[in-house]
Amino acid sequence: MKLWRKVSLIALILVVLATGVCSLIMLIQSGKSNLALSIQNTLTNQQVRAASWSTAMASELNASDSSVAIRSLARYLIAKFAEPTTILRSGVDTIFNNTALNPNDYLPISSAAQQYIITEIDSRSILITGSQITINEKDYQLYVVSDVTSVYTNIETMARQFAFINSGVIALTGAILMLLLRAVLRPVRTLQKSAAALASGVYDQRITISQDDEIGDLARDFNCMTDAVESHIFALKEEAQRRTLFMSALTHEMKTPVAGISGCAQTLLGTKMTQEEQEDVLMLINQECLRIERLSQKLMQIIVLKQEDTCELASTSVSELLDGVQTSAAALLHQRGLSLEIRNEMETLPMEQDLLTSLFLNLIDNAGKASQPGGTIELIAQGNTISVTDHGCGMPQEELARITQPFYMIDRSRARKNGGIGLGLALAEEVARLHQARLVFESEPGVGTTAKVVFKHVS
Repeated sequence: MKLWRKVSLIALILVVLATGVCSLIMLIQSGKSNLALSIQNTLTNQQVRAASWSTAMASELNASDSSVAIRSLARYLIAKFAEPTTILRSGVDTIFNNTALNPNDYLPISSAAQQYIITEIDSRSILITGSQITINEKDYQLYVVSDVTSVYTNIETMARQFAFINSGVIALTGAILMLLLRAVLRPVRTLQKSAAALASGVYDQRITISQDDEIGDLARDFNCMTDAVESHIFALKEEAQRRTLFMSALTHEMKTPVAGISGCAQTLLGTKMTQEEQEDVLMLINQECLRIERLSQKLMQIIVLKQEDTCELASTSVSELLDGVQTSAAALLHQRGLSLEIRNEMETLPMEQDLLTSLFLNLIDNAGKASQPGGTIELIAQGNTISVTDHGCGMPQEELARITQPFYMIDRSRARKNGGIGLGLALAEEVARLHQARLVFESEPGVGTTAKVVFKHVS
């Protein structure tokens, strides 16, 4: 069952109960009031008749009158003051009675106090009231009979009217409730459709609900959840794409040295060569094997670093770090005919020294590959940034966003000639991430490139 129908049904049940209880209370109170009024009117009528008759009887009666005369006088006077429903008795003698009932059977009276009873006679509700009157030591019982059936029939009529009115009110209330609830819960249907769209893979759909209530809060939370899901799915797709590209590049990079080794082996097996030629072929095989070894080592380092969220950082002197980098890079720079210029304005930095040394050696190695012999590479520590700048060939701006991708090389022939495998900057980016730092590149073709490591925390 739909939510709006459930709420409508519950509300309608409450309305039915409320109107039913109110109507029942009104009927009971109205019935009691009408019945009490009828009883009071009848008691008053009986009291007036009794007082009028007893007064007239006392004034007209003589002590010398016979019992027959007294009875005749009593009958005459009660006929004069009474109504057709008045009954006068004296013991078992019925002096005056125009009705078909014997009131003594229903209401025996033995005192002057007024008494009454309501009884069912021939499917009619009959009210009998009476009291005892003593005149000259003789007891009389004066009754007044009243038909109060109309009181009960009026209650039944009112009950039917209330039922009819309540039915109309309930029907109208139900219709209004359904319309209002459908309007109020329309945003919930919007949420439902959006959730279904999200479940089917549509992540760009948002809900525009401006209500300042729980439904509005739910819509905003749903939009936040959708944003998070979309971001997560986008990240997963990017990660899957990167892995696909990574595996494609890895396959390609592995294929090249393996093909070279296979070709050299076939040459050795199928061709007669001089000792010098064989040594040249074996040298090529050795170079390709070293390339595969470097590739596997770099891949292992990247895999290990990607699995780490943080590493233990210790506050270390930046001068000590840069001196270590200079010492480690000296042989490589000398081989390429390059010089390293260091400027340091930083004191200490939270770091894992070996990893940062590896990062800057990678950056210096790339700078050396892009530089001409006799050039200078600048290693500058200033503020919260340590940068490596070369004055080599530079890179186009559109290449900067891709250079940290594994196996990406702008000039593959030059990179392979220099022993590059396209993993150095990917490894450097992981080291920077573990230090909560960013790796930023600025380059201009023909001018040079600056690689900056921007640290978030500097001690």
